[in-house]
Amino acid sequence: MIRIISTLVCATIASCLYAQPVWLPTGPLPSGGTYSSQFRHVFTGMHNQAALAQLPALTAGAYTERRFMMKALSTYALALAIPAPPGAFGLTFVRFGAPLFYQQQLGLGYGRSLGDKVSIGLQADYLTLTMQQYGSAATFTFEAGCLLHITQQLYAGFHVFNPPARQLDKSGQQEIPVVYTAGLGYEASSAFLLSVEVIRETGQAFTTRVMSEYRLISQLSLQLGLATDPQLNGAGVSFSWEGLRIHLYGNYHPQLGITPATAVIWQLKKGTTLP
Repeated sequence: MIRIISTLVCATIASCLYAQPVWLPTGPLPSGGTYSSQFRHVFTGMHNQAALAQLPALTAGAYTERRFMMKALSTYALALAIPAPPGAFGLTFVRFGAPLFYQQQLGLGYGRSLGDKVSIGLQADYLTLTMQQYGSAATFTFEAGCLLHITQQLYAGFHVFNPPARQLDKSGQQEIPVVYTAGLGYEASSAFLLSVEVIRETGQAFTTRVMSEYRLISQLSLQLGLATDPQLNGAGVSFSWEGLRIHLYGNYHPQLGITPATAVIWQLKKGTTLP
């Protein structure tokens, strides 16, 4: 019983004190590069499905983070993007929590281009919540997004998660929020990106994120980010070698401490074929 209570308390802390762009709390790494053409990767398609349209080849990724260094607040994510011109399909799986209490999301999405300036995306989600000794609850919902290529250097986007306000049970006690996200990205060059986004979740105050990424060389880049309400500061580094990218990232909360995160992304090189 003590383990169950501790897990529930941890999950409550995470959901209340961390800016989250989806029902499952995730860090800012998936959103980095969404509002750009030079910095997108497979996890930006998880943040806004319209970004799938700009992925040039088959790509897959694995992501993990440990919220405030607590095992009970771990997140694991897998993502796969399969090109299907004029767009791409995306398959994602995210799990947050511990064996006693966890949330899962399985998503199937598609993003496509509408000319050179606009791309759109849609994803169907199957959400589950499991609590030991209390059983499970599940529901279907969807999310959608669009991205605009305003100028050669300026990008904008909008995304909504769970617009029908679906709940996990008829009583409404297991609430799934509706989440709206809008952002802008400015590519000062092929080596530097600055982006800002605003997140509005039902029942919560607005959250603002500012993120930047700078490529020192093609194989090495640095990321910086901050978020308001709650206050979070983060930094990361990415290493690339041919079709492989490794991201190391960390966030800091003034009261709750450090959240480390790691992502590994593989992309099939252009001009090659599957064996």
